[in-house]
Amino acid sequence: MGKYAANKATEPGLPEDPMSVPANIGHALALLGKKVFDFVFPEEEGCVLCGRVTDLRHAEEIFAALICHGCLSRIPFVQAPICQVCGRPLRGRRGDVGLPEHSKAGVDISLTQDMTPDTSLRMSQRQVEGVRIDTPGASGPTEVSDKVVCRDCDIEGRFFLRARAVGTYDGALKEIIREFKFYGRRDLAEGLGVLMAREAYREKSMRTCDIIVPVPLHPLRLAERGYNQAELLAKEVGACLGIRVQDSVERTVGPGEQNKVGRQLRRELVRGAFYVPYPAKVAGKRVLLVDDVITTGNTANESARILLRAGAAEVYVITAAISPFEQEWRMH
Repeated sequence: MGKYAANKATEPGLPEDPMSVPANIGHALALLGKKVFDFVFPEEEGCVLCGRVTDLRHAEEIFAALICHGCLSRIPFVQAPICQVCGRPLRGRRGDVGLPEHSKAGVDISLTQDMTPDTSLRMSQRQVEGVRIDTPGASGPTEVSDKVVCRDCDIEGRFFLRARAVGTYDGALKEIIREFKFYGRRDLAEGLGVLMAREAYREKSMRTCDIIVPVPLHPLRLAERGYNQAELLAKEVGACLGIRVQDSVERTVGPGEQNKVGRQLRRELVRGAFYVPYPAKVAGKRVLLVDDVITTGNTANESARILLRAGAAEVYVITAAISPFEQEWRMH
């Protein structure tokens, strides 16, 4: 009978039980009081990067992880303009930045030789913006894409469709990654991971991937270090984005001393270093590849190549940091 009466009191058109009104008001007042108390005396938590106790007034909550303003202000976040393929930061004039000297903004250099510098720059800027223009001496109008890329991506090409990074491999971010990677600071994976997840979430193509795949370590390096830093980051990114993490790539060739060799030798060292033991697990899948740092991009590129050969539909890359090419910043 009591249950029936309670149901009747909540039916449309019937007044609420007068005895329940004070209880509802009391509950609302209690919630309001708690919110006011939390604002005046906020619960303090530790920053996931530095560990210092802080609160929301002096920190930012990213996927339920707290990072203090001090740490955020010290991270050299990647700033535009960037290469639209590898995500590497570019500098310089908009018309020239990141484009091969022989084809600035996709224009034949011979068409600009008789122009004044100002005219040439204006033409390059309009082409980068995707404007249809008439070029003196050309057979007709030229449609130019607004996709600005660095020299490596333009000349050599990439197997991944897009890569993005949280910041440049420098300053505080470099210190954090080195602590995490070489000195056993596994706890730093959460802070780096939520920042990577935030960056990936900004790209619809990344946040809608089917699986997340960490770049693997060679078994000997894994035994030496005790953990794969890319795998720890992948688990954090996967938890934030709700995407399953899958160890789909294995490494058969040791990395060598890649940080001590030139770019060409790095490319040769990594060629053929990976394979996919179970292609059916990646076939038709859109893959988000996770690593800690992009230096030359050869490791990510080779991993993407192997995943595509195994049948993956598309490959994207997210990392904590990327090394800039300072030669890209020189004015031409």
